[in-house]
Amino acid sequence: MFSFISKELPSFMKLELEKLFQKINPLIKKNTKYMMFAVPLLFISLFNLIFFLFFGGFSNGMFAIAVVYALMAAVGLALYKESKHIKRKIKELEMEHMVTRIKKSDVINDYKKKDYISLIKSQPRMGIHTFMNFLTEENDRKKMMED
Repeated sequence: MFSFISKELPSFMKLELEKLFQKINPLIKKNTKYMMFAVPLLFISLFNLIFFLFFGGFSNGMFAIAVVYALMAAVGLALYKESKHIKRKIKELEMEHMVTRIKKSDVINDYKKKDYISLIKSQPRMGIHTFMNFLTEENDRKKMMED
């Protein structure tokens, strides 16, 4: 997932983003597995349930099949909801990692750190972009201090 993005990034960004992805990678794999099973289960079971209800009607043998499809739909829905919960947890871990990394910086002053942290918290969708801006500024300041 990260390898195709990392070709254009500088090494200091690659290192930090690899640490972030290493932290959330197990959750991403789990989420992918859940979604991979949830969507087909929901689609197949709901399609067949609708088909049975509107076109097939119920006879003695059909009731058991309808119950099986209903159970499949319930399992698919449970996996889908768990997947949404895992996505929220991934976003929380991302934000937590970025905020702690910003707080650890010795190069950037506290005022700028608070700005970056507030930006990440107020605009979570732009969090990675803000974090990359922080890393760029930190690297530039380190280079200036070395010179």
